[in-house]
Amino acid sequence: MKPSLLRILAISVLILYQTFPTFSQTDSSKSKTRDYLSIALAYTNGNILPTNPFVKGENLSGKPLLYHQAVSAKLLWQNPGYTEWQRVYHIPYYGVGYNKANFNSKELGSPNSVYGVLGIPVVRMKKLELYSEFQFGVAWNWNKYDSVTNPKNIAIGGGMTVHLNIGFNAFYPISKHLDLGAGVAFTHFSNGGFERPNRGLNLLSPSVELKYHPGGRPDTRKAPRAGKLPKQNEFYLMLGYGDHQMVEHELDTNYYAVGGLSAFYLMQHTNAFKSGPGLDFNFWWSLTARENGSPGPVGWDNLTIGAFYQIEFELNRLSLHGGVGNYLRHLNYGNYEQFYQRVGVKYHFTDHLSAGVNVRSINFMLAEFLEFHLGYRFYRLR
Repeated sequence: MKPSLLRILAISVLILYQTFPTFSQTDSSKSKTRDYLSIALAYTNGNILPTNPFVKGENLSGKPLLYHQAVSAKLLWQNPGYTEWQRVYHIPYYGVGYNKANFNSKELGSPNSVYGVLGIPVVRMKKLELYSEFQFGVAWNWNKYDSVTNPKNIAIGGGMTVHLNIGFNAFYPISKHLDLGAGVAFTHFSNGGFERPNRGLNLLSPSVELKYHPGGRPDTRKAPRAGKLPKQNEFYLMLGYGDHQMVEHELDTNYYAVGGLSAFYLMQHTNAFKSGPGLDFNFWWSLTARENGSPGPVGWDNLTIGAFYQIEFELNRLSLHGGVGNYLRHLNYGNYEQFYQRVGVKYHFTDHLSAGVNVRSINFMLAEFLEFHLGYRFYRLR
């Protein structure tokens, strides 16, 4: 079961990434459109944040893991705003990337990542441009935890993890076809609690970048403004499911299912942004596990209730969302005592049906489980 679900994650993420290059072709009124290709190469030299005992020094070397390096390559597209969603986000760039990391530790290895990229402009000056950049994908080739050969590595317990990167990049043109860039990002690797130990890695990642535009750059400053779209509030129902191992018994081999129903009322504030409150009802088979980690009795103690506030950004049929909630009812944490977080992506196959994947966590760092979900939304015009 473990490998098959991770393959589902990898396949679903790659399918979502294929939507980006097709967005520029969705406007049937444009008979001819042109996507401007760019090729970016970047180098990162940053810090490993001390967020778990392994990183702090409880490893075979007996020393803290302080630094990491990485090289990356990205294929990116940008055009002058052929579709409404591109005009709403002020002409972003989007594409795919590859990353090779080095943590100066044989216990972690040198993982590879593939991911989708989205860069949304924050400020455009006469020359300098500042973008917020989001990366979401999968990483593999880890030296994962092994009770015999790698017993100290409680950070990475599986051969595949999520690659999540959120940061800011500034670009300055130094020639007709070449940009010089610099940025800083927060990077997170974990498998969402699917295979433990899974304390994860959190990185502060400064970078330098060269971006080459073989066919020139689109004229982003003369792009037409986005029209004012009709605002639609929505009631959204989400059916979620995931498998996970317990944090309390992170070295055992027992897996438990989590399934539930969530309901949100999302209010559309702008063409791009909506948010609203919701409720989560989840049934955790792990909550009544015995002290040795084996399955226990199943009943109402397995039910959790959470109150959640979600924010969401829509890019044509793709949505990026996240938010913070509080467990109103939870056997282990108690009532009203633990906040939790959700961040993820979903793809709208129709105006009403969607599917996606979320990472659920507590304390913004400790993953609880990967939440695969199906959703249905009901529209209500203002």
